[in-house]
Amino acid sequence: MRWRTVWFAILLLIDVSSIKLPQADARIVVGVSTVNVAFLPIYLTQDKGFFKDEGLDVLVVMFNAGATNLQAVIGGDVQIMAGGVPETVLARASGVDVKNFWAISNLMPFQIYGSRSMKTLKEGKGKKFAISRFGSLSEFLTRSALRHSGVDPKDVTMLQIGATPARFTTLASGIVDATILWFPVTERAKAVGMTKLFDLKELYPNWTNVGFVAREAWLAKEKEQAVKFLRAYQRGVKHTRENRDDGIRALRKYVGLDATEAAAGYDEYRDSFPLDGRILDAGITATVEQEIETGRLKGKVSLNEMIDYSFIISMGKK
Repeated sequence: MRWRTVWFAILLLIDVSSIKLPQADARIVVGVSTVNVAFLPIYLTQDKGFFKDEGLDVLVVMFNAGATNLQAVIGGDVQIMAGGVPETVLARASGVDVKNFWAISNLMPFQIYGSRSMKTLKEGKGKKFAISRFGSLSEFLTRSALRHSGVDPKDVTMLQIGATPARFTTLASGIVDATILWFPVTERAKAVGMTKLFDLKELYPNWTNVGFVAREAWLAKEKEQAVKFLRAYQRGVKHTRENRDDGIRALRKYVGLDATEAAAGYDEYRDSFPLDGRILDAGITATVEQEIETGRLKGKVSLNEMIDYSFIISMGKK
């Protein structure tokens, strides 16, 4: 992987996301929470001109964490967030009118890797764990895995490091003892002898990893735009699933994977991209339960509060 090139691209995109983005009548700014295989259909939908075919001006910007992306949605700089579905729970509970309205990838891809000295996550007490940001999906999953392994999250130190490549670097350099990773960085962790401490598939086999999120007010006001966006995106998903070579090329272009990694990534994720947009609710339910337990959430948040099912119902079977 061309680390310098990819990091430079990410930094440029983060700089763009930190300023007020230009608005236009038909422009939709889509914030992507990180550069990863899970967002492959977005890259191809843009590359193939499917958004333009619907008369849309779509600008895709990258962020270094889902929490930062969500703040941009709340602030109005981003209209649609492509990111972790569970990350929206606390925002919704605090009164922000964000809703999940379409699934991008139904797959639990995350694994926790540790230094060579760690053999199991049960040894996590007193250790340092890298996450992206507090309130992010990486924090939630790290806490879930620790609890499942009998370790109280209060007994570890969590450091806000940023996106997956940065977390991997801190682990490799010994700054932290463990972190949560996903493909393709998991392959590199194995290659350098790091220890796989926990596979989150064991805890959450039925999981919507990432989806599209928007403010309820925007979805109501710009319903026609949202429908056009999803119609174009459905074409992108269909193309992604049916054109392996295009998918591999897009992963090499946008994610910076080499040919072998891109092929492996496409094969692992291809079936996770739903044509019907169906959101699996296990992640939301688990997040609500855990946030109540931690005290950050004072009461239940229902699935109907979290998900706008109207687009899935009207467009999911098309």
